Amino acid sequence: RSAGRIHPRAPVGAAGRCMRPALRVLHRLTTTVDLSARDAVPRATAHTARPTANRTHGVLRNLHRAMTAQAQATTSPTHGASVGNAAACDPPAYGTYTTGTEPIAESNPVASTSGGKGLPTPPSPATATNKLTAWDFWRSMGSPKFHVAPMVDQSELAFRELCRRYGATCAYTPMIHARLFVESPKYREEIFTTHITDRPLLVQFCANDPDMLLEAAKLVAPHCDGVDINFGCPQRIAKKGNYGAYLMDQWDVVHDLIYKLNKELPVPVTAKIRVYDDLETSIKYAKMVEAAGAQLVAVHGRTRTQKRASDVRANWAFIAEIKKQLKIPVLANGDIRSLREARLCLEQTGCDGVLSADPLLEHPSLFSDPPFAVQNDLQNPLPIQGDKNVLLLLEYLEITKKYKTPLRMVKGHAHKMVGAWLAEFTDLREFLNGHGGPPKTTDVLIAWTNELLGRVRLVQRTEGRSHPIPKKSPRQAAREEAEEAKTAAIAEQQREDDAFAELDAKRQKVTHASHETATAAN
Repeated sequence: RSAGRIHPRAPVGAAGRCMRPALRVLHRLTTTVDLSARDAVPRATAHTARPTANRTHGVLRNLHRAMTAQAQATTSPTHGASVGNAAACDPPAYGTYTTGTEPIAESNPVASTSGGKGLPTPPSPATATNKLTAWDFWRSMGSPKFHVAPMVDQSELAFRELCRRYGATCAYTPMIHARLFVESPKYREEIFTTHITDRPLLVQFCANDPDMLLEAAKLVAPHCDGVDINFGCPQRIAKKGNYGAYLMDQWDVVHDLIYKLNKELPVPVTAKIRVYDDLETSIKYAKMVEAAGAQLVAVHGRTRTQKRASDVRANWAFIAEIKKQLKIPVLANGDIRSLREARLCLEQTGCDGVLSADPLLEHPSLFSDPPFAVQNDLQNPLPIQGDKNVLLLLEYLEITKKYKTPLRMVKGHAHKMVGAWLAEFTDLREFLNGHGGPPKTTDVLIAWTNELLGRVRLVQRTEGRSHPIPKKSPRQAAREEAEEAKTAAIAEQQREDDAFAELDAKRQKVTHASHETATAAN
């Protein structure tokens, strides 16, 4: 039962024998979920006669065996390849679309599927001079109210599709580093994937060089409704790279980035900004962004130093004043934790739409109407009670079978969606974090999620509660969460540094080879 090794009595070639333990465990210990009827009574239920504490050791032992077998079975041609090798299900690399079967080449750009009868239609072919602007651009997307905000490593294609199924009407890609996108094919393939149904879509870049930004934006222009520039990221990675919210002190750079794209890009340019400490500067800044050529502005109601949503409320009053002053569509961002708060924000700010970021990670069905997950506590609507988010995680994992998704993103979503329950079932949290067990393939994670679902439903039936009881104090849990966030930020910075180091090494190698060639010629 060593991590990653198949049991000696279940040889790799015996695909059927590898799968039988998994099937037995899933049917005996957990629930079989029909995602097309999420609220249906499960066909098989966990044993209710035994207390949870007495089942834990045996459950984990059997789950480990099942997942080990599944991990090995996914490498067998009989059962198809694992997610990392699922060529038949892989989404296209940047610059291509798929209809679910065959790719459509980059030379045949697909028009936006947003909008509708009587709405403005983007010209074909679109150019920098005939593209839609401001309100025509907004209406061409269908005047979307509910947006999936851009999030580093979190608003990828699979998650966007999940959110669209539950009420989101527009979505941003994760923040993309413009220079890396231009110079690194490996980064480009991983960070940007889309699909013909993934519309309306805004692709967000961070940059401080207008020419580099334009080059990156041109690569995605045929495959999105607009290109967004990030002027709101307050994290350490943005400070080191001199982009995001750290350009709020460099208005000339902000202006030039927007102006360049507006003049030369064949799709509209949008911007995501933050407010300043005072209203006057906030309005002047927003007006400058509009004058530079932004056709839509999303305003986060916190300043650059106000990074934690739990520390301070978003300033909707500032957003409302900015909306009054601008002549282009304005989106509000900050403190959108439920559909009720989204509607309240639209009412109080007068904005044309709202974005949700971190709350949407915890509550992917946030925009669903009627609500998929009922939030009874209006003041503290998160975390979601009961098993709804476990079901959503299962649905998300099924989507990742269609679209190749890096494991770090998948694990990040798992922690956000069901993290509250993992505070009670700490053994499952340890397994997800990689401490033992087989490789975390999609099938393994589905088995893991089914085990969690069985435990949650067992608690509901035997104890009558729909909320977890953490095994750690709130302070200790918060400290660990902060440490995990810091670790993730450092890892993201390291990935960026490594990517640049790889590019520099290749550049030096080419330069050295050119120098040797020139020397030999002389």
